[in-house]
Amino acid sequence: MTDLLRDIERTDLAVIRGWRNHPDINRFMFTQHEVSTSEHVSWFESSILNKLRSLFVYEVDGSIQGFLQLEKKSTESEVYEWGFYINPDAKRGLGTKMARLAFDRLFVEMGAVKLFAEVLSFNEPSIRFHNKLGFKQEGVLRQQHLLKGQYHDVYCFGLLKSDGLNKAIEQ
Repeated sequence: MTDLLRDIERTDLAVIRGWRNHPDINRFMFTQHEVSTSEHVSWFESSILNKLRSLFVYEVDGSIQGFLQLEKKSTESEVYEWGFYINPDAKRGLGTKMARLAFDRLFVEMGAVKLFAEVLSFNEPSIRFHNKLGFKQEGVLRQQHLLKGQYHDVYCFGLLKSDGLNKAIEQ
């Protein structure tokens, strides 16, 4: 199996948008409306102009299987936030493989000192995933995010370069 993380291309947008709107992914997003084609293209065009944001797709044997966004918090900082999702029909374990490539890219090539994530409190799969990868829960923003008339807690996770990588990633 050949897998790689590469820069996103305009031709990838339809696949990425389809996943973003898929019920199994959309239900865990901070914004849960259906993303239109024009909105998605506008997001992409503004993202490629944003020097702090990097967009990638994860390929397995030439087939796109995941999406990854890394955003540097400021030009002076080496702290990044990530957002990602995997093809809802992907084989189990591909998220961990994509994370391994993301960590290599981020901590080795890009020189990051920290990666952080914010996860809605009801997103149990993402909470388990971050724990598996060795992230530490750094806090809870109580009743931070309003969705469909209800406030939800947001869990904050961080992974420092100095923490090393979890054994699940090193395999």
